[in-house]
Amino acid sequence: MPKLLLLLFYCLISATCIAQTAPTFPDTPTITETSVGKAQVGMSVYKLRELYEGFTFTPTYTAAYGFDGGSNEADAILVSKAGQKLFVYFWDEAAKTVYGLIVLHPAYKTAAGIHVGSTSGQLKAAVPAVRVTSHHGVDNLEIASIDRGEYQPVSLSYAFLHKPMGISKKPNPLTPSRIAVLTAKIAWIIIKPH
Repeated sequence: MPKLLLLLFYCLISATCIAQTAPTFPDTPTITETSVGKAQVGMSVYKLRELYEGFTFTPTYTAAYGFDGGSNEADAILVSKAGQKLFVYFWDEAAKTVYGLIVLHPAYKTAAGIHVGSTSGQLKAAVPAVRVTSHHGVDNLEIASIDRGEYQPVSLSYAFLHKPMGISKKPNPLTPSRIAVLTAKIAWIIIKPH
């Protein structure tokens, strides 16, 4: 019996030590239609940098995430911590405010539990109104979002490096289509309500 108690004691100590050394996620792990973690569309770039003091800010290109990029200069910033790529932000140059966010880390989740790495089937089940709304030839990139009509802003879009993902009864590739492939994984999530 004493050996069993001693063994249990060592297991408790080991579990406590392991729990104390496990790295914690360095941000609030949520995604909304206007934010990822503490970063929010519309906030000043200076406020974002203040909130993420001690994080690494690396210039990058939105073209790498499916946006039209015609500039040779970096037009976005990758925010990371301890080697973990968290998100990218891009800004309105005149106002110096965050214009959009690109979620990269799977720890960030929507209220429905969707995150980078979720499958297209999980997205379709969680957000039944989602449609493949954009088809890019580069890197087989397809974007899925809720089609709210021509004049309604899209807030959350889900990028998949898989093609083709949707099916449509109309031959026009610009027509939003239902998700047909259920095993594609979300590569990144775009927050851009404007």
